[in-house]
Amino acid sequence: MTPPVRTAHLALEDGMIFSGPSIGAAVDAGGEVVFTTSMTGYVEVLTDPSYAGQIVTMAFPMIGTYGVNKEWAESRRPFLRGFVVRHASAYSSHWAGTQTITDYLRAWGIPGIADIDTRKLVRHLRASGLKRGVLATGNVEAAALVSRARALPDPSDEDLVGEVLPDGSLVLPGGGPRIALLDCGVKTGIAHELNLRGCEVVVLPGSVRAHDVLALAPDGLMLSNGPGDPARLEETAAEVRKLWGKLPIFGVCLGNQILALAAGARTFKLPFGHRGSNHPVMDQETGRIRITTQNHGYAVEEESLKANGMRVTHRNLHDDTVEGLRHESLPVWSVQFHPEARPGPRDSRDLFDKFLAVVADVRRGARTPAESA
Repeated sequence: MTPPVRTAHLALEDGMIFSGPSIGAAVDAGGEVVFTTSMTGYVEVLTDPSYAGQIVTMAFPMIGTYGVNKEWAESRRPFLRGFVVRHASAYSSHWAGTQTITDYLRAWGIPGIADIDTRKLVRHLRASGLKRGVLATGNVEAAALVSRARALPDPSDEDLVGEVLPDGSLVLPGGGPRIALLDCGVKTGIAHELNLRGCEVVVLPGSVRAHDVLALAPDGLMLSNGPGDPARLEETAAEVRKLWGKLPIFGVCLGNQILALAAGARTFKLPFGHRGSNHPVMDQETGRIRITTQNHGYAVEEESLKANGMRVTHRNLHDDTVEGLRHESLPVWSVQFHPEARPGPRDSRDLFDKFLAVVADVRRGARTPAESA
């Protein structure tokens, strides 16, 4: 006998409320309500640690058509707090799909809601900025839900990186250079791209100290993506700064912001963030336009970069914000977008090759780190 469908409710702190059938676990959750414009890759969205602390809305209307397979996951488990869609497919039409989207959410204890006007919700968030919200199931009073949403902590006050940090290190064997990967919420796609190129990848918790990184004798350091307000990571940035000039460093997404903080720059919160797989970014050095995958709610304050040795290499064509940095004299650089995509276009994977080319030069003594910028 099919169990009765529960009703779910999404309440925003400004009083807007949506109701629809529950497609997830019968639990309540609160967090920052965000949206992504990705049309595919909902499994990767669900399992991206950068969504920790957030209730994620899919702007594309039909979700779940090809099911879920754990092999598509970008982390050991989903870290988002809730999932919002227009239509949730009741079945999988892909040969590799092993679960429906509803089964997956329930298995991980994540609440979800379907059959709401997601276009209205996305337009509202884009016009008025992101909001805190509560996703609840069952019979609840609308006013009480709104009050609960307003009582939620500011997302900037939450230690979201702490929620996603691994318990220890992980080594992916390879016969090439050893790359230390600082995990502040890393997607597996980043480690995979390095390993695919023959690297031995040592994944380290983002709380690791600089001397512990150097003790591994790595040939290069990569800084990962991750959730939350980068301004909370001053200690991590200070440890990364100690490694400048000692090995090549490449940062992605949150890693871009950590490098900016290490240089003494500042970050700020975007009104509704950059989340999706179709964001145009211009390479300032070549004029090349990349269509990129992004998932971040903060950006580097360009004015704060002056006289600190860092220059802007990439720029977002939607709002002109900083999308990449490079040190003027050291092999230290970063991008705000995801070169590994997953989901999204693959035309930025060459950035891994660029990073490893510098690593190879330093490794064989052709250049020192200070000569490799």
